[in-house]
Order: sequence, then structure tokens, then C-alpha cells
Amino acid sequence: MSLKTIDASSLTSAEIQGFLHYAIAPRPICFASTIDKNGKVNLSPFSFFNVFSINPPICVFSVTSRARDNSRKHTRSRST
Repeated sequence: MSLKTIDASSLTSAEIQGFLHYAIAPRPICFASTIDKNGKVNLSPFSFFNVFSINPPICVFSVTSRARDNSRKHTRSRST
């Protein structure tokens, strides 16, 4: 299988929107990688992300608290 390259400048807004929607539905898992101020690396799975913009094409993820106990996820920025 080869990697497909998409030139967004050659697509209509509807085509871009279609590609972005295929990227988020059905709800796949994405991984977010962060490094804290002490250099500790973290890789966390996320399933809560969405299309933010079609022009420019942007998908975003949301680092919210856990629903079951309102605790913070490891990737969420913390002020200490």
C-alpha cells in the first residue's frame, strides 16, 4: 500500500470537508505526544476530536477531564 498525498489547493470545500469527516468518523483513536517541562515524554490515546476548520483543513483533539471521575488525563497541561 502506498501513501496517498492530497493537494488541498486542488479540491473544493466540499471535497476537503469529506476527507476531514472520513478522518474522524467512525470515531477512531488518535495519539497525542507531549513532553513536560522536566523532559518526561507521554503518549496518550484520544477518541474525542473533531473537524475545526475546512479552510485551512484542521482537525483538533480535546484534552478534557475523564468523565467517570473528573480526573485529569496525563496529556493535559498542568501548572505546578
